[in-house]
Amino acid sequence: MLLWLLLALAQSSNPPCSPSTGAPPITTVPPVTQAIDCQDGKLLSFEQNGVTRYACLNLPAQAKRSKGKWPLIIYLHGSETNPASLYKEGKSLFELHDTFALSNDPAVKGFLIVSPEGRNAQPWPAAAGAQQVGIRWDEWYRDPSANLDAAAIDHFLDAAVATGLVDTRRIYVFGWSNGAFTAALYGVWRSGRIAAIGQYAGANPWARPPCPIAMPNGPQVPLILIRNLCDRVVPCSLTSEWIANLTAAKWPFESYNLFDDGSEAPASQPCAKVCSKVQGIHDHIRWPQKSVLEKRLLPFFKRHARPQSSQPPGR
Repeated sequence: MLLWLLLALAQSSNPPCSPSTGAPPITTVPPVTQAIDCQDGKLLSFEQNGVTRYACLNLPAQAKRSKGKWPLIIYLHGSETNPASLYKEGKSLFELHDTFALSNDPAVKGFLIVSPEGRNAQPWPAAAGAQQVGIRWDEWYRDPSANLDAAAIDHFLDAAVATGLVDTRRIYVFGWSNGAFTAALYGVWRSGRIAAIGQYAGANPWARPPCPIAMPNGPQVPLILIRNLCDRVVPCSLTSEWIANLTAAKWPFESYNLFDDGSEAPASQPCAKVCSKVQGIHDHIRWPQKSVLEKRLLPFFKRHARPQSSQPPGR
């Protein structure tokens, strides 16, 4: 209780904001990370500034019995969850990793998934979404060279590539909620490696309070946004602003709407006029139906691959 009080006092006022990197790094809370149960996968780990960082690596069934190169999806969980959410809330995506033809090679089935873990931390006041201490990504500290979560994702991506199984032209990042904001940041920061970005229940990471900064003028990595028409954590009005931001920036993107049951709504469907707290939280937590991932997310990824290069992908 004393630790939580000290954290609250330390972050009770607005932080010093930088016009280029936003808020300072978030404050972590012990235990900062925890080992994960990687369903049918391999647990990866390394030491970062005295903290053990973890991730799960899941191979498609085909990669376990034959040689080749497969696409890779980096999955970034939401706040107050962990990589195991891929096997629970995100099971519709996990179920496709053995069979979906994400490669343009018809002989290649499925894709690898690397699922890093965030850190137990207190978010900044005024940050939308979960407010209590929990596992999350530091989307508020927007320094691509010093953000420790970005560095951890780099490490686990390198570990996945080191298996020799990854088609490095087809590396994608997909995030949910807090992970969706971080996915957009990471995809842009690592545009030399990431072929496309996927967001579920996320919006503009550069506009996040308490320290919004300008959107970058650099590389525009293709992005797909899947949003809820009723969402009390990342409201439909916020994702509408994000769509307007992307449109104004002439960003290569697509967006899709979801009904309360996770099925796809028409593009013309407006934000829900009535969105109760119970319904809005329910919709934020439940994932898109499997059909949406098969019809929208994964085909979008499949249409985007990085150009062939004789040089190793950079950061």
